[in-house]
Amino acid sequence: MSHRISRLRRIAVAVTLTAAAVALSGCGGSASSPSTGAAPNADRAAAAQGVSPDVNLDQCGKDSRTVKHDLGTTTITGTPTRVVALEYSFVDALVAVGMSPVGVADDDQPKRIIPALRDKVGEYKSVGLRATPNIQVITALKPDLIVADSGRHKAIYAQLSKIAPTIAYPSLNGNYQQVLDSEMSTAIALNKCDQMKTRLAEHATMMADLKAKAPADENRKALFVRASEKGFTGFPPKAYTPGVLSAIGINSALPDSSSDASVSLTLETLVATKPDVMFIAPNEGPTLRDQWQKSPLWKEVPAVKNNASYDVDPNEWSRSRGLIASEVVAQEAVKLLYGK
Repeated sequence: MSHRISRLRRIAVAVTLTAAAVALSGCGGSASSPSTGAAPNADRAAAAQGVSPDVNLDQCGKDSRTVKHDLGTTTITGTPTRVVALEYSFVDALVAVGMSPVGVADDDQPKRIIPALRDKVGEYKSVGLRATPNIQVITALKPDLIVADSGRHKAIYAQLSKIAPTIAYPSLNGNYQQVLDSEMSTAIALNKCDQMKTRLAEHATMMADLKAKAPADENRKALFVRASEKGFTGFPPKAYTPGVLSAIGINSALPDSSSDASVSLTLETLVATKPDVMFIAPNEGPTLRDQWQKSPLWKEVPAVKNNASYDVDPNEWSRSRGLIASEVVAQEAVKLLYGK
């Protein structure tokens, strides 16, 4: 491992991570035995900063790598160069190790790729909606690796695997810890193990520095919500964005007892939740909040009463769910709360 990684490890401190998210059921994948041939750095299976110990680290540096993922095991040989990413978080993983995808399921809305990634992604072919990517377009791109969502794309995993080696991880319902784990595993599949270890160490240092900006007596509880025309959806501690906020010392106003990835809130339950801070990611156009603001109950919410309710970008705070995206969220939260 490089001198740079060693130095970063010495200065990096542990990042507070969220508990495991909703368990996703698995199915058999394209199993294959790993090759005995290995690159010179194949024996470097040292732990990576901030990730779980079971993220295929023993495959680092091997020319042929058998990668365990949520839908089975997949063997990738050599270094993939034509990668299709079926979620924004997987675009994030590619950019984090200096790569660009040839295809992205971007919902036919390229502006949803956040600015922190956009310039580094380069030109790519849209493969349609994240929920239902276009198989024909993916096939035409002749990828040598596909990175899929283990929940959304479980039903088409077999189809995708016939096109190219396919690995699958939770993104839509993944939490912060699972994001870090999936980015490391994706990097191993890409034969970019050392690059991701370096990037994760930098990430840990950045998050620790941001956490240090909070006052010593910070004990406010924050609520992250998505606001739509018909809904006001809160995310409990097990979800991705609250996990990012927790890593920098901002805890959730919702209880940790629910296994649900999100919670539908009424105005009455919002008042009862008593969030000291709200980060609201609104959809375009009118939202349910517009109606609630006309009610006296809205002014009873501590975050509203104390002018600690902030609108944030849903692409950055909700849809992206990646390593780089989490840094964007953490930096903005610190700036909004502490002006730093």
